[in-house]
Amino acid sequence: MLDRSRVVGILLITLMSILATEVRGQSSPRRVIYLEISADARARVGAQQQWLEMLQGVGADRVVSRTLRDGRVGIEETDMTNATVIKVSGVIAGNRLKLPGGSFSIRDKAGIRELLTRLRDDGAQVAMAEKKAFGLTSEQLVTLHGRFSQTVEFETKGRKAGDVTAELIKKIGVPFVLDSSARAAVNGNELVSDELKGLSTGTALAAVVRPLGLVIEPKREQGKQLEVQLRDTRQGKENWPIGWPLERVPVAVAPTLFEKIPLEIRNFPLSAVLNAIEKKSGVNFLIDYNTLARKDIDLATTKVTLVDEKVALLVAVSNALKQSKPRLSCEIRMDENAKPFLWITSK
Repeated sequence: MLDRSRVVGILLITLMSILATEVRGQSSPRRVIYLEISADARARVGAQQQWLEMLQGVGADRVVSRTLRDGRVGIEETDMTNATVIKVSGVIAGNRLKLPGGSFSIRDKAGIRELLTRLRDDGAQVAMAEKKAFGLTSEQLVTLHGRFSQTVEFETKGRKAGDVTAELIKKIGVPFVLDSSARAAVNGNELVSDELKGLSTGTALAAVVRPLGLVIEPKREQGKQLEVQLRDTRQGKENWPIGWPLERVPVAVAPTLFEKIPLEIRNFPLSAVLNAIEKKSGVNFLIDYNTLARKDIDLATTKVTLVDEKVALLVAVSNALKQSKPRLSCEIRMDENAKPFLWITSK
Protein backbone atom coordinates (compact mmCIF):
# COMPACT_ATOMS: atom_id res chain seq x y z
CA MET A 1 0.00 0.00 0.00
CA LEU A 2 1.28 3.47 -0.78
CA ASP A 3 2.33 5.54 2.22
CA ARG A 4 0.92 9.04 2.72
CA SER A 5 4.03 10.90 1.53
CA ARG A 6 4.03 9.00 -1.77
CA VAL A 7 0.29 9.63 -2.26
CA VAL A 8 0.84 13.36 -1.74
CA GLY A 9 3.75 13.26 -4.18
CA ILE A 10 1.64 11.56 -6.86
CA LEU A 11 -1.15 14.10 -6.30
CA LEU A 12 1.22 17.06 -6.72
CA ILE A 13 2.73 15.59 -9.88
CA THR A 14 -0.76 15.07 -11.31
CA LEU A 15 -1.80 18.62 -10.46
CA MET A 16 1.41 20.05 -11.90
CA SER A 17 0.61 18.35 -15.19
CA ILE A 18 -2.88 19.87 -15.15
CA LEU A 19 -1.51 23.33 -14.43
CA ALA A 20 1.17 23.06 -17.06
CA THR A 21 -1.48 22.71 -19.76
CA GLU A 22 -4.29 24.85 -18.34
CA VAL A 23 -2.65 27.98 -16.96
CA ARG A 24 -0.11 28.54 -19.73
CA GLY A 25 -0.63 32.01 -21.06
CA GLN A 26 -2.87 33.18 -18.20
CA SER A 27 -1.92 36.51 -16.60
CA SER A 28 -3.43 35.88 -13.16
CA PRO A 29 -3.70 32.86 -10.85
CA ARG A 30 -6.86 30.76 -10.96
CA ARG A 31 -8.39 28.04 -8.80
CA VAL A 32 -8.12 24.40 -9.82
CA ILE A 33 -10.63 21.97 -8.33
CA TYR A 34 -9.35 18.43 -7.68
CA LEU A 35 -12.18 16.09 -6.57
CA GLU A 36 -11.24 12.80 -4.92
CA ILE A 37 -13.81 10.25 -3.80
CA SER A 38 -13.51 7.02 -1.83
CA ALA A 39 -16.05 4.55 -0.43
CA ASP A 40 -16.74 3.29 3.06
CA ALA A 41 -17.83 -0.25 3.93
CA ARG A 42 -21.52 0.58 3.40
CA ALA A 43 -21.14 1.50 -0.26
CA ARG A 44 -22.55 -1.05 -2.69
CA VAL A 45 -20.42 -2.80 -5.27
CA GLY A 46 -19.90 -0.64 -8.33
CA ALA A 47 -20.91 2.57 -6.53
CA GLN A 48 -17.54 4.26 -7.04
CA GLN A 49 -17.65 3.74 -10.80
CA GLN A 50 -21.21 5.14 -11.00
CA TRP A 51 -20.26 8.18 -8.98
CA LEU A 52 -17.09 8.67 -11.00
CA GLU A 53 -19.08 8.77 -14.22
CA MET A 54 -21.63 11.22 -12.80
CA LEU A 55 -19.00 13.53 -11.35
CA GLN A 56 -17.32 14.08 -14.71
CA GLY A 57 -19.94 16.75 -15.39
CA VAL A 58 -19.89 18.74 -12.16
CA GLY A 59 -17.20 21.26 -13.10
CA ALA A 60 -14.11 19.83 -11.41
CA ASP A 61 -10.80 20.04 -13.26
CA ARG A 62 -9.94 16.52 -12.21
CA VAL A 63 -12.03 13.73 -10.65
CA VAL A 64 -10.45 10.56 -9.26
CA SER A 65 -11.74 7.56 -7.33
CA ARG A 66 -9.46 5.89 -4.82
CA THR A 67 -9.63 2.88 -2.55
CA LEU A 68 -8.60 4.29 0.81
CA ARG A 69 -9.13 2.71 4.19
CA ASP A 70 -8.99 6.08 5.90
CA GLY A 71 -11.05 8.00 3.36
CA ARG A 72 -12.21 11.26 4.92
CA VAL A 73 -14.42 14.19 4.04
CA GLY A 74 -12.22 17.23 3.83
CA ILE A 75 -10.88 20.15 1.88
CA GLU A 76 -7.34 21.41 1.35
CA GLU A 77 -6.26 24.62 -0.37
CA THR A 78 -2.71 24.91 -1.66
CA ASP A 79 -1.22 27.99 -3.30
CA MET A 80 1.07 27.20 -6.21
CA THR A 81 2.94 29.40 -8.66
CA ASN A 82 0.20 29.83 -11.24
CA ALA A 83 -2.91 28.71 -9.39
CA THR A 84 -4.55 27.76 -6.12
CA VAL A 85 -5.32 24.06 -5.94
CA ILE A 86 -8.42 23.08 -3.97
CA LYS A 87 -8.53 19.37 -3.18
CA VAL A 88 -12.03 18.25 -2.22
CA SER A 89 -12.25 14.81 -0.60
CA GLY A 90 -15.56 12.97 -0.41
CA VAL A 91 -16.74 9.61 0.89
CA ILE A 92 -19.52 7.43 -0.54
CA ALA A 93 -21.64 6.33 2.41
CA GLY A 94 -24.50 4.07 1.44
CA ASN A 95 -26.18 5.71 -1.54
CA ARG A 96 -24.94 9.25 -0.81
CA LEU A 97 -21.74 11.18 -1.33
CA LYS A 98 -20.57 13.16 1.66
CA LEU A 99 -18.61 16.28 0.75
CA PRO A 100 -17.53 19.35 2.72
CA GLY A 101 -20.71 21.41 2.85
CA GLY A 102 -23.30 18.71 2.32
CA SER A 103 -24.47 15.19 1.58
CA PHE A 104 -25.67 14.51 -1.97
CA SER A 105 -27.58 11.84 -3.84
CA ILE A 106 -26.31 10.61 -7.20
CA ARG A 107 -29.12 12.58 -8.87
CA ASP A 108 -28.07 15.88 -7.29
CA LYS A 109 -25.50 16.87 -9.88
CA ALA A 110 -26.69 20.50 -9.74
CA GLY A 111 -26.04 20.70 -5.99
CA ILE A 112 -22.49 19.38 -6.32
CA ARG A 113 -21.82 21.68 -9.26
CA GLU A 114 -23.05 24.66 -7.22
CA LEU A 115 -20.71 23.72 -4.35
CA LEU A 116 -17.70 23.44 -6.65
CA THR A 117 -18.60 26.71 -8.37
CA ARG A 118 -18.58 28.49 -5.01
CA LEU A 119 -15.18 27.00 -4.24
CA ARG A 120 -13.80 28.10 -7.61
CA ASP A 121 -15.27 31.60 -7.33
CA ASP A 122 -14.44 32.37 -3.70
CA GLY A 123 -11.89 29.85 -2.48
CA ALA A 124 -12.38 27.39 0.36
CA GLN A 125 -11.94 29.86 3.21
CA VAL A 126 -14.78 32.13 2.08
CA ALA A 127 -17.04 29.55 0.42
CA MET A 128 -17.11 27.24 3.45
CA ALA A 129 -17.31 29.94 6.12
CA GLU A 130 -20.58 30.61 7.95
CA LYS A 131 -22.25 33.74 6.63
CA LYS A 132 -23.30 36.42 9.09
CA ALA A 133 -25.02 39.80 8.59
CA PHE A 134 -25.29 41.01 4.97
CA GLY A 135 -24.24 37.53 3.80
CA LEU A 136 -20.62 38.26 4.83
CA THR A 137 -18.20 36.06 6.71
CA SER A 138 -16.97 37.09 10.16
CA GLU A 139 -13.63 38.11 8.65
CA GLN A 140 -15.31 40.25 6.01
CA LEU A 141 -17.51 41.93 8.62
CA VAL A 142 -14.49 42.71 10.78
CA THR A 143 -12.72 44.24 7.78
CA LEU A 144 -15.75 46.36 6.87
CA HIS A 145 -16.26 47.43 10.48
CA GLY A 146 -12.64 48.56 10.56
CA ARG A 147 -13.22 50.72 7.47
CA PHE A 148 -16.34 52.21 9.02
CA SER A 149 -14.50 52.90 12.29
CA GLN A 150 -12.36 55.70 10.88
CA THR A 151 -13.07 59.01 12.59
CA VAL A 152 -14.72 61.91 10.77
CA GLU A 153 -12.20 64.74 11.01
CA PHE A 154 -14.12 67.52 9.26
CA GLU A 155 -17.20 69.55 10.16
CA THR A 156 -20.46 68.49 8.56
CA LYS A 157 -23.25 70.74 9.82
CA GLY A 158 -24.63 73.09 7.17
CA ARG A 159 -22.72 71.47 4.31
CA LYS A 160 -24.34 69.84 1.28
CA ALA A 161 -25.21 66.24 2.03
CA GLY A 162 -23.82 65.12 -1.33
CA ASP A 163 -20.42 66.69 -0.62
CA VAL A 164 -20.23 65.13 2.85
CA THR A 165 -21.30 61.76 1.44
CA ALA A 166 -18.55 61.92 -1.20
CA GLU A 167 -15.87 62.72 1.42
CA LEU A 168 -17.01 59.91 3.69
CA ILE A 169 -17.08 57.39 0.85
CA LYS A 170 -13.55 58.39 -0.16
CA LYS A 171 -12.33 58.01 3.41
CA ILE A 172 -13.91 54.59 3.85
CA GLY A 173 -12.11 53.31 0.75
CA VAL A 174 -14.56 50.55 -0.20
CA PRO A 175 -16.24 50.47 -3.64
CA PHE A 176 -19.66 52.15 -3.44
CA VAL A 177 -22.52 51.65 -5.86
CA LEU A 178 -25.36 54.17 -6.19
CA ASP A 179 -28.62 53.31 -7.90
CA SER A 180 -30.47 55.98 -9.90
CA SER A 181 -32.55 57.23 -6.96
CA ALA A 182 -29.45 57.45 -4.78
CA ARG A 183 -27.59 59.52 -7.38
CA ALA A 184 -30.49 61.91 -7.68
CA ALA A 185 -30.72 62.24 -3.90
CA VAL A 186 -27.05 62.99 -3.26
CA ASN A 187 -26.96 65.48 -6.13
CA GLY A 188 -29.72 67.54 -4.54
CA ASN A 189 -29.42 70.61 -2.33
CA GLU A 190 -30.17 68.91 1.01
CA LEU A 191 -27.93 70.15 3.84
CA VAL A 192 -26.55 68.14 6.76
CA SER A 193 -28.33 69.34 9.90
CA ASP A 194 -26.17 67.55 12.52
CA GLU A 195 -22.54 67.94 13.47
CA LEU A 196 -20.92 64.55 12.93
CA LYS A 197 -17.27 65.47 13.44
CA GLY A 198 -15.64 63.06 15.86
CA LEU A 199 -17.99 60.17 15.12
CA SER A 200 -17.08 57.13 13.03
CA THR A 201 -17.54 57.20 9.27
CA GLY A 202 -20.06 54.34 9.28
CA THR A 203 -22.43 56.00 11.74
CA ALA A 204 -21.90 59.40 10.13
CA LEU A 205 -22.63 58.17 6.61
CA ALA A 206 -25.75 56.32 7.72
CA ALA A 207 -26.95 59.51 9.43
CA VAL A 208 -26.18 61.73 6.41
CA VAL A 209 -28.01 59.60 3.85
CA ARG A 210 -31.08 58.78 5.96
CA PRO A 211 -32.73 62.21 5.46
CA LEU A 212 -32.13 61.67 1.73
CA GLY A 213 -34.29 58.55 1.91
CA LEU A 214 -31.27 56.26 1.51
CA VAL A 215 -29.68 53.41 3.42
CA ILE A 216 -26.28 51.72 3.38
CA GLU A 217 -26.34 48.09 2.30
CA PRO A 218 -23.04 46.14 2.24
CA LYS A 219 -23.09 43.37 -0.33
CA ARG A 220 -20.77 40.83 -1.85
CA GLU A 221 -21.82 38.69 -4.79
CA GLN A 222 -20.19 35.31 -5.33
CA GLY A 223 -16.80 35.64 -6.97
CA LYS A 224 -16.77 39.42 -6.66
CA GLN A 225 -15.29 41.94 -4.26
CA LEU A 226 -17.15 43.51 -1.38
CA GLU A 227 -19.08 46.66 -2.25
CA VAL A 228 -21.42 49.00 -0.40
CA GLN A 229 -24.65 50.11 -2.01
CA LEU A 230 -26.52 53.34 -1.37
CA ARG A 231 -30.12 52.70 -2.21
CA ASP A 232 -33.67 53.83 -1.60
CA THR A 233 -34.89 53.03 1.91
CA ARG A 234 -37.86 51.15 0.49
CA GLN A 235 -35.60 48.85 -1.52
CA GLY A 236 -33.04 48.09 1.16
CA LYS A 237 -33.29 44.62 2.69
CA GLU A 238 -30.69 44.87 5.45
CA ASN A 239 -28.97 48.17 6.13
CA TRP A 240 -26.05 49.41 8.19
CA PRO A 241 -27.53 51.06 11.31
CA ILE A 242 -27.08 54.54 12.70
CA GLY A 243 -25.16 53.40 15.74
CA TRP A 244 -25.25 50.30 17.90
CA PRO A 245 -26.74 49.25 21.27
CA LEU A 246 -24.68 50.02 24.36
CA GLU A 247 -22.41 47.34 25.76
CA ARG A 248 -22.14 48.99 29.19
CA VAL A 249 -24.44 50.91 31.50
CA PRO A 250 -25.31 54.38 30.11
CA VAL A 251 -23.68 56.36 32.93
CA ALA A 252 -20.35 54.63 32.24
CA VAL A 253 -20.59 55.30 28.51
CA ALA A 254 -21.74 58.94 28.57
CA PRO A 255 -21.13 60.32 32.09
CA THR A 256 -21.56 63.98 31.06
CA LEU A 257 -25.21 63.33 30.19
CA PHE A 258 -25.79 62.48 33.85
CA GLU A 259 -24.30 65.69 35.24
CA LYS A 260 -26.91 67.78 37.05
CA ILE A 261 -27.50 71.48 36.45
CA PRO A 262 -30.22 74.00 37.40
CA LEU A 263 -32.59 74.90 34.59
CA GLU A 264 -35.07 77.70 34.06
CA ILE A 265 -36.23 77.64 30.46
CA ARG A 266 -39.65 79.02 29.58
CA ASN A 267 -41.30 78.81 26.20
CA PHE A 268 -38.04 78.26 24.24
CA PRO A 269 -37.77 76.52 20.83
CA LEU A 270 -36.97 72.85 21.27
CA SER A 271 -34.21 73.11 18.66
CA ALA A 272 -32.42 75.80 20.71
CA VAL A 273 -32.74 73.77 23.91
CA LEU A 274 -31.26 70.68 22.26
CA ASN A 275 -28.38 72.69 20.80
CA ALA A 276 -27.54 74.16 24.18
CA ILE A 277 -27.59 70.83 26.00
CA GLU A 278 -25.57 69.19 23.21
CA LYS A 279 -22.80 71.78 23.64
CA LYS A 280 -22.93 71.46 27.42
CA SER A 281 -22.64 67.66 27.37
CA GLY A 282 -20.07 67.36 24.58
CA VAL A 283 -22.06 64.41 23.19
CA ASN A 284 -23.22 64.47 19.58
CA PHE A 285 -27.00 64.65 19.11
CA LEU A 286 -28.31 62.93 15.97
CA ILE A 287 -31.92 63.57 15.01
CA ASP A 288 -34.19 61.29 13.02
CA TYR A 289 -35.38 63.97 10.60
CA ASN A 290 -37.17 61.42 8.42
CA THR A 291 -39.53 60.42 11.20
CA LEU A 292 -39.99 64.02 12.35
CA ALA A 293 -40.96 65.08 8.84
CA ARG A 294 -43.34 62.17 8.48
CA LYS A 295 -45.07 63.13 11.74
CA ASP A 296 -44.99 66.85 10.93
CA ILE A 297 -42.77 67.79 13.90
CA ASP A 298 -40.82 71.06 13.65
CA LEU A 299 -38.18 71.47 16.36
CA ALA A 300 -37.88 75.20 15.71
CA THR A 301 -41.56 75.93 16.28
CA THR A 302 -42.09 73.49 19.15
CA LYS A 303 -41.82 75.46 22.40
CA VAL A 304 -40.78 73.83 25.68
CA THR A 305 -40.46 74.82 29.32
CA LEU A 306 -37.95 73.31 31.76
CA VAL A 307 -37.74 74.53 35.35
CA ASP A 308 -35.78 72.48 37.85
CA GLU A 309 -33.33 73.26 40.64
CA LYS A 310 -31.07 70.37 39.71
CA VAL A 311 -31.64 67.93 36.86
CA ALA A 312 -29.42 65.55 34.85
CA LEU A 313 -28.86 66.66 31.27
CA LEU A 314 -30.29 63.41 29.89
CA VAL A 315 -33.43 63.85 31.98
CA ALA A 316 -33.72 67.45 30.78
CA VAL A 317 -33.55 66.29 27.17
CA SER A 318 -36.14 63.61 27.81
CA ASN A 319 -38.50 66.06 29.54
CA ALA A 320 -38.13 68.54 26.69
CA LEU A 321 -38.84 65.89 24.05
CA LYS A 322 -42.00 64.80 25.83
CA GLN A 323 -43.46 68.27 25.26
CA SER A 324 -43.50 67.71 21.52
CA LYS A 325 -46.70 66.52 19.88
CA PRO A 326 -46.44 63.70 19.10
CA ARG A 327 -43.85 62.95 21.74
CA LEU A 328 -40.21 62.46 20.90
CA SER A 329 -37.80 60.17 22.74
CA CYS A 330 -34.05 59.70 22.98
CA GLU A 331 -31.65 56.80 23.24
CA ILE A 332 -27.92 56.63 23.90
CA ARG A 333 -26.18 54.68 21.18
CA MET A 334 -22.53 54.18 20.26
CA ASP A 335 -20.69 54.39 16.97
CA GLU A 336 -18.23 51.83 15.55
CA ASN A 337 -15.56 53.12 17.96
CA ALA A 338 -17.88 52.78 20.99
CA LYS A 339 -18.20 56.57 21.16
CA PRO A 340 -21.61 57.58 22.55
CA PHE A 341 -24.15 59.82 20.86
CA LEU A 342 -27.80 60.62 21.52
CA TRP A 343 -30.33 59.43 18.95
CA ILE A 344 -33.54 61.47 18.95
CA THR A 345 -36.63 60.08 17.24
CA SER A 346 -40.34 59.40 17.62
CA LYS A 347 -41.67 55.90 18.16
